[in-house]
Amino acid sequence: MLSISDSELEILGVLWEKGEPMAFGELLKGFNAKTGRGWKKQTLGTFLTRMQYKGQVEAFGGTRKQYQPCISREEYVKEISRKFLDKYYEGSFAKMFAALSGGDELDRDKSGELRRMLREWERE
Repeated sequence: MLSISDSELEILGVLWEKGEPMAFGELLKGFNAKTGRGWKKQTLGTFLTRMQYKGQVEAFGGTRKQYQPCISREEYVKEISRKFLDKYYEGSFAKMFAALSGGDELDRDKSGELRRMLREWERE
């Protein structure tokens, strides 16, 4: 997936929250309410056209188009997390965890939580 700008992510966020296709007017109203930006129709339309081209949203319907995301929030978070891990920690979760812990030793609760996470990942 191509990179997603902050504004595009906010538009996707409105669509993800709704959980079903949204008409243009409803999307504009929801976006402005969530962000407080006060975008006009033309601004949102420009973003949606670009997002369609990039494969982030799809539109269907005749004159009253409905918009829906082409990727779920979970898929996006997984992809962006993987890119972050690859870019900054050579794809190593262990290196990332060591950096985030600041070299501190884990207490029992944190080490138990980490063990549970690892067991869940092994099952997948």
